[in-house]
Amino acid sequence: MVDKSKFETEGYSLEITGKHLQITDPIQTYVLEKISKLERFTNNILEIVVTLEVQKLAHTTSIVIKFLHYRIQVHSTTVDLYAAIDGAFNKLYKLIRKYKGKLQSHRNKDLASIDMKVHVLAEIDELEDINDEIEQETLNQELEKYKIPKVVSKDIMAMKMLTQEEAIMKLELAGEHFLIYKGEEDQKLKVIYKRDDNNLGIVEVE
Repeated sequence: MVDKSKFETEGYSLEITGKHLQITDPIQTYVLEKISKLERFTNNILEIVVTLEVQKLAHTTSIVIKFLHYRIQVHSTTVDLYAAIDGAFNKLYKLIRKYKGKLQSHRNKDLASIDMKVHVLAEIDELEDINDEIEQETLNQELEKYKIPKVVSKDIMAMKMLTQEEAIMKLELAGEHFLIYKGEEDQKLKVIYKRDDNNLGIVEVE
């Protein structure tokens, strides 16, 4: 039986939570045994968060692992809880095996970053200049159709300076659909994204 305190003494935080599900001792032990196998692949983990969720007949396991410069995120959904746990961890093992060398070689690399302004948008309350001839019963539908967002806050986020190889790895590990970064090779602002055919595309801003 794997003791949860074992992981806490190894220098990273570990969280196992349930949504609409009670984390029993057998479930926790099963998850901890899966986590213990990660030691074969890497010892550069900062944080592990495992979330088990039940929605009707669907059981979903979500895992997020944070490293110094990277984050891995995987999900698996099946009709069986333990199968969902197995599926998520198998995806995780596969990604870590694929990028093990790069994760370890980048652990001491101080990736340069630049500040990027992010505007948060919200919907406006009403649409101006609506044609007076629109009938009252369709007015609400028209407002919803033409409602546009407005800026309600502005934040500054750090955008990493990455090589193309690092950007591809970061995108795949994070499980996101796109990533904005500044190319280390040419200093250009770029967006790398997943295409519908499962390949990747890169947009460069001139």
